[in-house]
Amino acid sequence: MRIDLLLKALCLAKTRSQARKGCDAGRVTLNGARAKPSAEAREGDVVEIRYPRKVLAVEVLETPPGQISRRDAARYYRVLREHDVEESGDWNG
Repeated sequence: MRIDLLLKALCLAKTRSQARKGCDAGRVTLNGARAKPSAEAREGDVVEIRYPRKVLAVEVLETPPGQISRRDAARYYRVLREHDVEESGDWNG
């Protein structure tokens, strides 16, 4: 599944557009490499997202069949690490 779709489906980004902007700004990595929005994410991959105030790294356990509820999203990934950061700006660059 494309990384921008995955982030939206797992409720890790509010919109696909926001996920795409995060990728374009270099705020999303896939297995340690900068992810383009079209990068394919698979089971076992590690996705790191640098939000404006925190960094979240997750392992993809299963790719969802499509958009899922926030309540069900946690079964599709495992949080590897999460920490707060002091950073200004947003995903728009």
